[in-house]
Amino acid sequence: MRPVVLLAALVGCSGADARFQLANQTPAARTSGVLGDGTSLRLKLIAAYLVEDVDPVTSDNIGANEMIWINPQCGGDIDNCNVDGIVLPAGPRITDYFDFSRSTEAVNADLNSENATVAPGSYRYARIELCKAFGQSQATVPTMMWKGRDMTAEQPFTSGDCGRTSLAFDPPLVLAAGDAVAITLGYDLDHAVMSGAPAEHNPGSLEGALETDGTQHVFRACADVDADHRDCMDFPDFAPSAAKL
Repeated sequence: MRPVVLLAALVGCSGADARFQLANQTPAARTSGVLGDGTSLRLKLIAAYLVEDVDPVTSDNIGANEMIWINPQCGGDIDNCNVDGIVLPAGPRITDYFDFSRSTEAVNADLNSENATVAPGSYRYARIELCKAFGQSQATVPTMMWKGRDMTAEQPFTSGDCGRTSLAFDPPLVLAAGDAVAITLGYDLDHAVMSGAPAEHNPGSLEGALETDGTQHVFRACADVDADHRDCMDFPDFAPSAAKL
């Protein structure tokens, strides 16, 4: 399959413009901050990038990577910005949680993205930076808040996972000098915060929640509401797309 090529719109420009967006594709999302069934997922975000490729073993970036959004709480200091609860590097700290359970319009208004200049090239993934692990396995302050439909209140969770990689652009995204594009990551919380019967002998899963190989899926966190109802949380998958501005 040939890569998607977005033809240059401005002759003589040295870079391309990219604007970061999100799309809440969960059914019945509302602007109130929770879904219609009470589901909520809030994360601390540092930045978003386009990357040429990702090593499947180490998860390291391969080739070029270009930042397309930075949290305003970083004050433009991407090298030293980190989430609250991690000591190093000394710099601005992210204290606010970004609420993914709102409507697409609300989440993008909160992002308040502007066009970022990126180098022309071919990109397979978008990546979201959630923390920087400098000498600590995880923060001492929760990095996430979540709530399933059967829970009466949000629960805090601290993740040592400092980044999320999107699904692949298919075909790869090719940007030329002068292009102007919106990069959108779509997500569905129905597949991230789930409810069901507790899995027998597995406190971290639900009955029927299986991997593609048939093994039990283990969630990041679970909360037992009663003997017959359990809510569980995981990161959502992010499906990338690009459209000309």
